Amino acid sequence: MLLISCAVSGYILLAASDGTPKKLQSLARADSLIAYELAKFNIASQQIRRSSITVDSSFNRKVYRINLSPGFSKTQLHAELNRTFHPLGISTPARVTFPDRQMRIHLEHEGTIVRTLVLNTDPDLAYRRARASIIVVLNEIPGNSLLDKLISFGEPIPVVLPIDYPMQANEFQKSLSGRYDPILFWLQNEEDEDLIQHNPPAARRQLKQLEDILPNARLLLTGGAASADMETIAARTALTFINTRNALRLHEELGKASFSAELNKLKSGISHPIAIVTGNETTLNWLGEKLPDLKKAGVVLVPPPEFDF
Repeated sequence: MLLISCAVSGYILLAASDGTPKKLQSLARADSLIAYELAKFNIASQQIRRSSITVDSSFNRKVYRINLSPGFSKTQLHAELNRTFHPLGISTPARVTFPDRQMRIHLEHEGTIVRTLVLNTDPDLAYRRARASIIVVLNEIPGNSLLDKLISFGEPIPVVLPIDYPMQANEFQKSLSGRYDPILFWLQNEEDEDLIQHNPPAARRQLKQLEDILPNARLLLTGGAASADMETIAARTALTFINTRNALRLHEELGKASFSAELNKLKSGISHPIAIVTGNETTLNWLGEKLPDLKKAGVVLVPPPEFDF
């Protein structure tokens, strides 16, 4: 019975997989994967030097010497390399020497070291961090699933709730109190258009009411053709505004590839870029998948800048 059980278990395992584990097809493929991982961490080509060591008459081992800033996490890079190469049957043993904290990572395949990465700390290199902000717009009070997803990110990502009248902001504030923070509001008309932009007189009245009801409220200022008038209107209240005039707009209709490409713009050298994500289960899943990649590239998420006009 035991023999039969083992045989059945083995058959199930074989049936559940294609029986052909991934293998490294060529050392050129290893070099491509190394280059890909280094690019994900925003490591410039000027920081990388390549050389070769003759192992025997038929094999030269390539060595990558990489200079990194003092703030760079070598252990995180090592972990990513291991995650990439382990499924290909390549181990990534590493050794750190002191006091220079140099890390040497070997790519070992079938008992042979095929590549070596030497990670050095260069005190003259500044760790490039890009400060950026992400805002998630929701059409209604989020359910527990969306809130749990946002909380799991562990990032200062405000949620924006559209409001049609000032008392609605107070109701939303009470509903989310203690559940999620921070909350922003977006004053809109019945056609879901920005009220400040499309009906300035009505916006002035509603902002004054909102100031009386919820004086600490923060509102989205989207800008547009009448941006100067909008700032004039905002300046007449004591409310706080988040100016998103030049923000990236991300939504499900973009598709996953374009959504990810837009988020990549947060890595740019532009001063404090902002991305507005129309939030639902799909877009928040895409965002969650992309956040680790942004962090590797040195993007630090911070609350969007506030303006008191």
